[in-house]
Amino acid sequence: MGKPEHPSGEAGAEPRVGVEQTACAGSDGEWRIAWRITNLTASELRLLDARFPHGQFRGALMELGDLMIAPRGSTGLEAVVACQGGPGDVVENAFLIATVEWREVRWRILARMTVRFTADREPDATTELVTVQRVGFSRPERQVSASKV
Repeated sequence: MGKPEHPSGEAGAEPRVGVEQTACAGSDGEWRIAWRITNLTASELRLLDARFPHGQFRGALMELGDLMIAPRGSTGLEAVVACQGGPGDVVENAFLIATVEWREVRWRILARMTVRFTADREPDATTELVTVQRVGFSRPERQVSASKV
């Protein structure tokens, strides 16, 4: 038995995305980094917000509104990220965390990256793994009492 099929004919019950660094400009300490976010599914995806929470690769929460990504399409995203390192330095387990809406459900996208600093001290992020979680999946169910006696 495989994954359930959506009415569109697409198998799977969660969004899939690709995350790739495409450019970097700035100076030691603060960088404007460009990313390509690719929707790997046959359903439209809305990118709502994004942030980089790692202490050594940090970017503030960016509210993106309704940035739509077409099925099998991609979009660019630019972020100012605070990070510094010398040639050959590595930051492991840096993350891009984004909230998306896919098939009328909100999801959290977690892209785990390894950041290596080039000879010019520029950060070069490689995406190692992208996972997804349904927003609110770990919130305990609210208990409702039947009545007060």
